[in-house]
Amino acid sequence: METGNLYHKETLHSGLRVITIPMPSSRSVTVMAMVGAGSRYEKKKTNGLSHFMEHMFFKGAKRYPDTMAVSSAIDSVGGVFNAFTGEDKVGYFVKLSSAKKRVSYDVLSDMLLNSKFEKEEIDRERGVIIEEIRMYNDDPMSKVQIDFKNHFFGDQPLGWDIAGPEENIKAVTQDQFFEYRNIHYTSASCVLVAAGGITHEENIELSQEFFKFTNRGIKSQAPEYRPMEGERSRLTTRDIEQAHLVMGFPIPGDEDQDQPALKMLNNILGGTMSSRLFYQVRERRGLAYYIRSSRGAFVDTGALRISAGINVEKLEEAIACIKEELDKMANDGVTDDELDRARENIKGRNDLSLENSMSVAMLYADHETLHGKVKTPDEMHAEIDRVTLPRVNEVAKKYIDMAKIKMAVLGPYDDLAPFDKKLDG
Repeated sequence: METGNLYHKETLHSGLRVITIPMPSSRSVTVMAMVGAGSRYEKKKTNGLSHFMEHMFFKGAKRYPDTMAVSSAIDSVGGVFNAFTGEDKVGYFVKLSSAKKRVSYDVLSDMLLNSKFEKEEIDRERGVIIEEIRMYNDDPMSKVQIDFKNHFFGDQPLGWDIAGPEENIKAVTQDQFFEYRNIHYTSASCVLVAAGGITHEENIELSQEFFKFTNRGIKSQAPEYRPMEGERSRLTTRDIEQAHLVMGFPIPGDEDQDQPALKMLNNILGGTMSSRLFYQVRERRGLAYYIRSSRGAFVDTGALRISAGINVEKLEEAIACIKEELDKMANDGVTDDELDRARENIKGRNDLSLENSMSVAMLYADHETLHGKVKTPDEMHAEIDRVTLPRVNEVAKKYIDMAKIKMAVLGPYDDLAPFDKKLDG
């Protein structure tokens, strides 16, 4: 569905930022409230509170007093709803028929402004959260990502697990929920985005009617990231039949001038099924089932990471193969053909991601929440079109620095040394 570059942004008297992306041919609308909060805004003893609070917002408020009332309100009009917690943002959304759009404002505003955080519900949800933590720790693909994040960013908020440790979940109190909401869930920290079959006038009218913030507050500021020293590699021993690894390099924040070229570099390295790593490690050598690279960036820092699930008997060979490809990219750069294919792939994927109102709402909410400004699809495409071959090769040499690499391995091993040694070539 065509969104073009038409969007409207307005800040209400309360301080709430409201954005509308009309999609005239859409019969649905997604309303998303995104808050500049998350695990990066937590203390060591409250790590996990942002995610726990996300769960608690669905447990009942003033107009919808319990979970069944919230679910029934959305289910009865054929809608869907969910939420997510990240390091630097928390999002809540409802997607339903545009004819029933009023319901989404009613439910979301009641959840975020009037939640009761009842002690009985908190105690009941503790068990749910703890089982969620155990589920991810039992899953090797998830566990190795958690390990890498902690190893890479260290003992500070960016390095902590979003769900938190079990002991924090067992200890969190009702007062902590109210205190956290009062600090972070303010009109200054919240963005309300509506995308789909809705006009800006409708969005403003419904936002003013339902989202009556009494706490304007100030936009929350996350603690400054401190680069960490330490060992290059980490091993988690587990008796499983497939080894998992994550390795990565530090990169700058999401608005840094190198990011467009890094986006292209990542695509060529391991972002597609025709990428270098996928072809060399999986297709040519059959060493891995999955292998991919990803570019994860926050406002002020980030990581270019490689993730793979590998035959336990061939981990050393796989690491050597990955190292070889990294060296080639850093030393020899990429080709014109690779750059052209990456450019069109990224632009094409961007277009595909904008086919439904939920993806559109997510894109605009994310940009506004993290950077205080919107980046349109055409602006994103223009950014990619300006990237040149010399620029990508410069960035490859700059950031693929084996002296700065970190690696986490999970598998049936007792000794990390043979694997760590492969990073030296």
